[in-house]
Amino acid sequence: MASNNNEQLNAICCDGPRGFRPWHQAEAAHLVLAYQEQRLPHALILVGPQYVEKTHFAREFAQFLLCASPVNGIACSQCKSCQLCIAGTHPDWINVEPEEPRKVLRVDTIRQVQARLQQTAQQGGNKVCVISPAEQMNENAANALLKILEEPPANTYFLLVAHHASKILPTIISRCQRLSFAIPAQDKIVDWLGDDFTKEAIQQAIEKGRGFPGRVYQLLNGGVDTQLDMSRLDAFFSGRETAQDIAKNIDSSQLPDFLDGFLRLASYSVKISQGDTNAAANNSILSQLPASELHQIYDRVATAKIALAQNANPRLLLESLLLQCLAIYSNFNS
Repeated sequence: MASNNNEQLNAICCDGPRGFRPWHQAEAAHLVLAYQEQRLPHALILVGPQYVEKTHFAREFAQFLLCASPVNGIACSQCKSCQLCIAGTHPDWINVEPEEPRKVLRVDTIRQVQARLQQTAQQGGNKVCVISPAEQMNENAANALLKILEEPPANTYFLLVAHHASKILPTIISRCQRLSFAIPAQDKIVDWLGDDFTKEAIQQAIEKGRGFPGRVYQLLNGGVDTQLDMSRLDAFFSGRETAQDIAKNIDSSQLPDFLDGFLRLASYSVKISQGDTNAAANNSILSQLPASELHQIYDRVATAKIALAQNANPRLLLESLLLQCLAIYSNFNS
């Protein structure tokens, strides 16, 4: 049986399932084979750091589950169901995500999902629900989902995407098959992007993006997402948020960009404090500080960047940095 399974896996993977990232081929093939043998569980949880393309994997597999005529584990992209998936209008595919970043998913949303899933599939096949990121369900929403997972509707599959699985109810995780995703080998990223960018450019983006493929793609396409929310920093320095509040919402893959943005903010604030009218507009509360204190903050952030490069714990590093900067700010305003 094992050798037969390996032959089937190789057949599915020979071209890779269309659309799956190169580093997701094995996981996709195993799930496709499980589905073909009618042993695919009704709920999967995709776990791993942000920017390893877990949500992309979930969407590609959802299309496979909804495709009317897949070939060798590949969604055909031609049938009516695939066309609806591509257009984002498939009636049997429910995407559940926060309306805004960092907002919680509430129980009313999950109840609406439950009501839709109890209906007959409009395209006559499976129904799929993708929840991303699943850890943003509040307690009531999580308990409502748990009830659905305990008695799932027929021909219904749940794909939960989680950046921080520890924040999800253990009882939910126990009812899902877990797939873990890690940062892929660099050659896989090169294979993925090699047709559109030079190897040198990809390698530079890999280094700057710390190997997270989603960040590499953003960098190569000119995207600069600093993850620096000045309103939240102002709330922190004003005492309305804690260091823990901010640190828990910044993934390790986002921290380098956050620190870069913090450095720019401190640098611009120094220029403003010195009367530089050419400095970028900056309404941050930090611009009220004199240059001496801003230089201290700049030095603390620069030191944190060095520590991060030496594999310091990202969350503890950020919390410590924010508390150090708060002390500098508070001493001046005391």
